[in-house]
Amino acid sequence: MRMGILVDVHGQPLLATDGKTLLDTGAPTGSAADIADRLRGLLPNGWFPAAPLGAEVEQAPVLAAVLSGFGSALAGFWQLIAEVAGQMRLSIMTGAFLDMAAADYFGASGLLRDVGEGDVTYRARIAGSLIAVRNTRTAVSAAISSLTGVKPVIIEPQNASDCHAYGGLASAGAGGGYGYGTAGLRYGHQGSAQFFVETATGAASGVSAIAAVVSQTKAAGVAGWIRIVD
Repeated sequence: MRMGILVDVHGQPLLATDGKTLLDTGAPTGSAADIADRLRGLLPNGWFPAAPLGAEVEQAPVLAAVLSGFGSALAGFWQLIAEVAGQMRLSIMTGAFLDMAAADYFGASGLLRDVGEGDVTYRARIAGSLIAVRNTRTAVSAAISSLTGVKPVIIEPQNASDCHAYGGLASAGAGGGYGYGTAGLRYGHQGSAQFFVETATGAASGVSAIAAVVSQTKAAGVAGWIRIVD
């Protein structure tokens, strides 16, 4: 490999501390200059003058300019490849790669990064969501509690423990104190594939965040209705 001699602004050779001449080992790997040199090395011998070494004058400036343009574009790809190589595992992903991973796992709007949320916190939420228990009432309650810091009230119309039996204003104790005209009335329904959630916003960023976690946790085909009771 041809190597030029490093020179100072006056064209004098640069010397190491031991007095030996310093040689130019070339541009950093993957840089625009490095890629331009690589491309030039692929050209047939004799077509163009050799690349200059050290303080030598460029004998093919137009060629050098064209190859530098290609080198600049390809250097961007080289940098992107190097960056992607360090983003192959969730445990080491950063920045936009974490957002793309969340979109792959949970859908485009399934687990968005909160405003101002850092990579460490977001990565932990993604990892936790991947192994989170889902579909059950307990899972929905745990997911909301984790988000808001408040234990929600969940009402299933088919669950007698939630809706009890019919009562009335005249006999408020009937049916466990639930019924028409009484506080805490819950309407049951035998053919209902739905449930209701009452929760405070708590530590959640808003209603949309609560709705998102309910949607991610509930069983498919079941409707979840949310009431905020701040």
